Amino acid sequence: MKTLIVGASGAIGRAVSLAFREDHLLLHANQGHVTISRMIESERLQAELVTCDLSDREAVEKWIKSIDTVDRIIYVAGHAVHGLVVDQSIDELDHLYEVHVRAMVRLIQATVACKPYDHPLDIVIVSSVWGEVGAAAEVFYSTVKAAQIGFVKAFAREAGPFHVRINAVTPGWIDTPMNDTVEESKQTVMDDIPLGRLGSTEDVAKTIRFLCSSDASYMTGTVLRIDGGWQ
Repeated sequence: MKTLIVGASGAIGRAVSLAFREDHLLLHANQGHVTISRMIESERLQAELVTCDLSDREAVEKWIKSIDTVDRIIYVAGHAVHGLVVDQSIDELDHLYEVHVRAMVRLIQATVACKPYDHPLDIVIVSSVWGEVGAAAEVFYSTVKAAQIGFVKAFAREAGPFHVRINAVTPGWIDTPMNDTVEESKQTVMDDIPLGRLGSTEDVAKTIRFLCSSDASYMTGTVLRIDGGWQ
């Protein structure tokens, strides 16, 4: 199996890469290529490193022309921004859109268009719980994550006849470096989570692994929340 993981250098991306370590991996990064190279070596993965700035439209177009047929696409790439809408530049929203939505759509569009008709393709998009319920001070981030979910639900209906399944996961508070930058204390969050702990990157990776397995062969257009009952 050949699995493309977009955004493999982050904490969740690394966990997903290891969850699919038996596959031939195409691991994408932008600035995190050194991290991925070290992971490939230390974990002895059968993997190729791919670099591309997803906010650069020309770079994305050049990259997608080189992609061969794959069996799975897992789109983990993205970043969050914090602040009140009235204080933020619209350029920040544009940048989020390029990475979270436009690059994602172009990649999927190109991959589905060039694959053999009867070749099955599984796609999982890592969105966020904020794409479902929204978050104050993360309105721009919530907006693009909601767009990802809308795409998954609609494209699942269109792509099913072409042997394509697409699903999404919406993690809640996962214990990653990205969430270390949030001012709200971890203990306060944990007190609000019914299961009493933060999520781990492995929690997310295992759910993605399930969605790509034969056990989930009748699931498409599904959004699975991974938040310990938080939201």
